[in-house]
Amino acid sequence: MNPIAKQLNAVIETSNPHILQMLSDIGSHLFFPKGILSQSAEAKEKAHRINATIGIAKEKGKTMYFPSIMEAICDIPPEESLTYAPSFGIPGLRKAWQTALFEKNPTLSGKSISLPVVSAGITHGVSVFADMFVNPGDTVILPDMMWGNYTMILSV
Repeated sequence: MNPIAKQLNAVIETSNPHILQMLSDIGSHLFFPKGILSQSAEAKEKAHRINATIGIAKEKGKTMYFPSIMEAICDIPPEESLTYAPSFGIPGLRKAWQTALFEKNPTLSGKSISLPVVSAGITHGVSVFADMFVNPGDTVILPDMMWGNYTMILSV
């Protein structure tokens, strides 16, 4: 197991051992490499001519775009509409979501919860859930009406 994953598991075990027990074999091995966030931040600050860490093209310090694309994206500048969102989601959106969770769930008042993590859609969320919490042979109860790909995701 990667040392970063071991360290994360130790933190989870200290904070809430039940969560660690809920993780699948894959889930307990997942980690986010330490260098990526710091390298991206450093590149944003110091890479004025070329920044190859983010996989987007820039021209004169601005995100490159096709005018025909921007015509279809009303009033959202290219720097906000065409660049990569952070892996866990846009921080402001995550904070707004957390605030909404507290407003809609008064029983959470005074409790400490993490910022929600954004997925690329419901199917992606089901896939992440399956990777993190379901081991081969586990039973998962599903509704009778659902998208067929959920069965595929949970059967692989």
